[in-house]
Amino acid sequence: MNLFKTLVLKDTIEIKVTPETIWNFFYNLEKNYKAWHPKDHVSFKWTKGKPMETGSHWFAGEYILGELKKGGGIVGEVIPNRKIVFKNAFPISIVFPRFEWLIESKGSKSVFTAVSYVRAEKFMRKLASIFHHPDKKNLDTMIAAGKKHVKEEGENLKKILEKK
Repeated sequence: MNLFKTLVLKDTIEIKVTPETIWNFFYNLEKNYKAWHPKDHVSFKWTKGKPMETGSHWFAGEYILGELKKGGGIVGEVIPNRKIVFKNAFPISIVFPRFEWLIESKGSKSVFTAVSYVRAEKFMRKLASIFHHPDKKNLDTMIAAGKKHVKEEGENLKKILEKK
């Protein structure tokens, strides 16, 4: 059993817009963040550098399981109109090192994929079971909430961009 294997969570949605339209939405994320997921998103700010550029710093606040969580990080990789990788800062990076948004052209449509990485998921479960810690259940709850949130973001992005 590979205790340190990374769990990869993906959600994909087809949107009837160009990749440039999706990219522009994210380029203006400070303005679009709350509308993208009104129930959970509170704020997003580029704190150093320019939007959607490698090395730029970001900070965000959102509700996770009813609690306001704040965190930030650095943009690790950018391919304009195709890919952006966000690296979470410590201590979040211990468990959730990064997430990325992928945009693919598909004829007159685009395919948007959100990918999140959970580090050492099996190891964390093993520790929780050894110590009979309640976080074993919380990890499942957090993963389920994360999947639901990202799916809603994709659906909301589709609604917002296809309406324009």
